Amino acid sequence: MKRTLLTLLILFFALYLAQAQRVEITPFGGYVFPTRWNASNGSLYFYGNAQYGGILDIGMSRVVDIELMYNRIDTKASSEAIGYPNDDVPLSENYYMVGVTKNFRVNPTVSPFLGMSLGGLYLAPKTSQYYSYWFFAMGVNGGAKIYFNKFVGIRLQAQLLMPVQSGGFSFYYGTGGGGSTVYLNSTLFDFGFTGGLIFRIGR
Repeated sequence: MKRTLLTLLILFFALYLAQAQRVEITPFGGYVFPTRWNASNGSLYFYGNAQYGGILDIGMSRVVDIELMYNRIDTKASSEAIGYPNDDVPLSENYYMVGVTKNFRVNPTVSPFLGMSLGGLYLAPKTSQYYSYWFFAMGVNGGAKIYFNKFVGIRLQAQLLMPVQSGGFSFYYGTGGGGSTVYLNSTLFDFGFTGGLIFRIGR
C-alpha cells in the first residue's frame, strides 16, 4: 500500500513537472525563535535554534507555484509538565509540507510572494526514553525572491509553521436553519526567518 501511494505521488508530481513553466530548487538555512507548546497538564519549552532544509517550486503559471518543502529544526525541549523531569531533551522537528505560493512580480529582478501549506510534522526525540510522533501541520510564509540573472537568485522569507494538536467537526440543525463547523487547535508556533540560494530551471 505504501509503495502504491508513493508511486502515485511520484507520477502526480512528474506530470506537474512535465507541464511546469519553470522549476526552482532552493536549499535554505535560518533561525527559529523559542516557543512553548501548551497542554492540559503542563507545557514543553522549545529552545530557539537553527533550521535548514530545501524547497522545490514548480511554476504552474507566471505567478502561481506549487511548493514542496522539507524543514528541519534540531533543538532541545524542556518539560514543564506534572510528573515529567524538566531535563533538556534533544530532538528534531521535521516538517514535510505541500503548498501554493502567489508571486507578485515587481520587475524581472524582484518578486515578493505569499504562500500557505499543509503537511505533517515528525517530532523525533534523540533519546530512547521518549517516543516519536506525527502531527498534521499548517504553515504560512512570505518574503521576496531577488534574481541575479535568469537562473540564480536568493530567497528571503519569514515563515510560521503550526502542528495541529486537536480538531473536530460538528453539524447542527434547528428551526433557524442548519450548518456545520470544523475547528483545529494548535499552541505550538514555530516562527522564524530563512534565506537560500535559488537555482532556476526553465523559463
